[in-house]
Amino acid sequence: MRLNKNSLYSLITLITLCFSYCSCLISSHLSENFFIYSYLRGISLAEGNLNLKLKRSKYSLTLDAKSTGVFSFVLDWSQIIKSYGEIEEKKFKSFRYRSSDSRGKKKGHIEIDFSNKPPNIISAQPDPGEDKRRFINTGFLLDVNDPAAGIFNLALAECENTVKIFDGKRRYNIKVLKKENSILKNSVLGEKNINAINCSYEIERIAGYTKKELEKFPYKGNLWIKKHEKLSFYYPVKIKIKTKWGYFLCLIKERRV
Repeated sequence: MRLNKNSLYSLITLITLCFSYCSCLISSHLSENFFIYSYLRGISLAEGNLNLKLKRSKYSLTLDAKSTGVFSFVLDWSQIIKSYGEIEEKKFKSFRYRSSDSRGKKKGHIEIDFSNKPPNIISAQPDPGEDKRRFINTGFLLDVNDPAAGIFNLALAECENTVKIFDGKRRYNIKVLKKENSILKNSVLGEKNINAINCSYEIERIAGYTKKELEKFPYKGNLWIKKHEKLSFYYPVKIKIKTKWGYFLCLIKERRV
């Protein structure tokens, strides 16, 4: 598997997508931690820790991830994602989202205020507003969420709804094509048999994509969701995306004390 600069950029995007696909829970008061792992063709790419807090009608999450294994020698990558907002009618509504990442000496971030319609970028490096290729009509930015809150809502609805997402650069929908009951077997998740729902989906690219991204970014995948052991709500446990390098996998595991 040969990785050039463009390949590394695409892999970083996949990993970022994976670590935005976080767990999903609802409760009046809750604090939970999760482990997240990503792989490509069985090779470990990154690991992360997610802390999710729910209190009455508010939610907040913090995710800290970094490259690991052999991949960490190829690229010293790390990322921190923070998202908070309200819970309305069992749906997450993001107010503020920030993603910051480091690739060796290169650093970047984006912070978005979702409390207004349309949402506006508070700060970004690099600034997508200075890139004409990423122009997005404000009409496409109504009723959108950040990537983490969007996936929360997809799981909460048990893959019944299309979710609208804006990550500061790109505007896209995640549309479920089919869902079916499934049994997962994975040693990393620590369980022999997991009752889950397998949701096949496609990414509808609305606006903000460069020509290279349209050509190279995957647009289909599978998402497995399961019920949390303590509660009756669903959250993602596995993501699978077919890429030109092989299958990209992301696994999400409850952190038990």
